[in-house]
Amino acid sequence: MPFLALLVLSACDVADTAFPDDTAPEAAALAVGDLADLTTAADGSVSIDLAEAGTYIVVLASTEASQGTLWGYGASAGMRLDPADPAPAGREAGTPPPAVTEGDIREFTVWNGSRMTTVEALAVRVTDAVVLWEDQTTPNEIGEVVEETIDAVLANLETIVLPRERAVFGQESDVDGDGRIAVLLSYTVNQYGAQAYVTWCDIGLSDGCGSYGNDSEIVYLSYPDPDDTRASPAAISETVAHEFNHLVYAYHKHVLNGRTGTAENVYVTEGAAALAQDLTGYNNGNQYVWAAALDMSETYGSDDYSIQAVSVNDLIRGESYYDEERDGALRGGGYLLLRYLFEQAGGMSVASDGTLTDTGGMTWAHAFFDAPQTGVDAVEATTGRDLWDVVQDWYTALVVTGRGINDDPAFNYEPRVEDPLTGYSYGVDPFATIHGWLELTGPKVQAWDEADGEIRAGGVEYLQVTAPAGLLVLPVAPEALARARILRIE
Repeated sequence: MPFLALLVLSACDVADTAFPDDTAPEAAALAVGDLADLTTAADGSVSIDLAEAGTYIVVLASTEASQGTLWGYGASAGMRLDPADPAPAGREAGTPPPAVTEGDIREFTVWNGSRMTTVEALAVRVTDAVVLWEDQTTPNEIGEVVEETIDAVLANLETIVLPRERAVFGQESDVDGDGRIAVLLSYTVNQYGAQAYVTWCDIGLSDGCGSYGNDSEIVYLSYPDPDDTRASPAAISETVAHEFNHLVYAYHKHVLNGRTGTAENVYVTEGAAALAQDLTGYNNGNQYVWAAALDMSETYGSDDYSIQAVSVNDLIRGESYYDEERDGALRGGGYLLLRYLFEQAGGMSVASDGTLTDTGGMTWAHAFFDAPQTGVDAVEATTGRDLWDVVQDWYTALVVTGRGINDDPAFNYEPRVEDPLTGYSYGVDPFATIHGWLELTGPKVQAWDEADGEIRAGGVEYLQVTAPAGLLVLPVAPEALARARILRIE
């Protein structure tokens, strides 16, 4: 939609413009890389008086708190509501099973995509940290996992994934008292259409579970297709790292805080689990997820795979929000937000031998997982800042990082580094080249005169404009409760 109502006014055009103190503010003289906040008027519009001509990106954010709402800006006005779907819950743990040795058989109740079913599983490996069970009931249409892959995955879990997650986020529960986690390899997970899953019903939460629950810390894992890149030991380790984090989070956030369910926005937990993939050193597949929250709209043919699909409201508010069409971008957005908060708290360092040193981020992660608050309240409690101040800085960091024109830590992610043990790079660079072929170009930035004129409640739009000196004005629906900031790039 064209920007029929966007104005770039010279000094002689603004004589009738009303300001709160009846005087025009001093013009902003911005060098390349400088940032400045725009003024929001009572009619919702945002504006700034530019002292110099140049090329700028306007970071337009909505602070309105609804979910699934689109507000108009420029020549557009109005809203659209998108549907929301419920998220799952868990169940109270029962009697712990006996200690396990290799060769033991036990029954598990599992989900196969259409119904709950009971399978018998064989304990094929028992280590100090992991019990690997294999379903003996469900016909496996893929074939056995080679021993070398099993050995490599178990070694990764024991030496890297589990120790790091416990150090960064906290210890998992131990409802069966064996000091181990269980991995159940079952073709029912393939039938479900998943790579892996966990359920809170196994670790002491009761809402929505009825009598279901296997009373162990279990990651339910699909049989990996040997022709799929996700079948490598590193990819399987990344998957388990993600799912294990769900168990840690549910235990600390919900069980230890006396809840009976996991009533919280699913994208908080998905963002945390993606952060675990990153911080354990297996930030591989996760890179494609957070790239979808920046801009992969050309790859997928839809803005649902870009920053325009992201809203902080949809990431952290409510208890059951889910959007299937925007799921990838929202998962990526959840990770990008939590990674930003982790870094702003100080992050961590990893020595050449894999030793972790907390420089503030690990302390924040423990606080975030342990806090009785959820959603917005958890962000504000663990940062000490108003949500919208945090979010405006985060949205700014997404468009500033990687441009090399501003080095303020508040508006930049830390440089990506290679993990000394896994060889994968962790962290965020919106302009990175991933795996030598996916060249990222930052979050989607629209041309000022070609923008679509819609902003999500709680979302952001990036608008690039080459403007002369004078007053730059962007009309915005007042209901959007807009804030804006401008970055000079040329």
